[in-house]
Amino acid sequence: MAELDEAIKDIEQGNAWDKGDEVVQVEVKRPLDKVIPVRLSADKWEELRREAREMGIGPTTLARMWILERLRQRVKA
Repeated sequence: MAELDEAIKDIEQGNAWDKGDEVVQVEVKRPLDKVIPVRLSADKWEELRREAREMGIGPTTLARMWILERLRQRVKA
């Protein structure tokens, strides 16, 4: 607890960073604010889950990626 108190004191005094600390750029994206329900059969949901798992992402992220990819293709056409 004392370590946390000391860290907070450093931040308040403007001593949170050392001269050797690296400065990095962070990209902040707009929050997603619309949700769409999509109905899939159980077997298609499992297929989507397996595909997403192989890619190391969640199934809803994969579905969103596929939708956005399709929309970009239509804009290019």
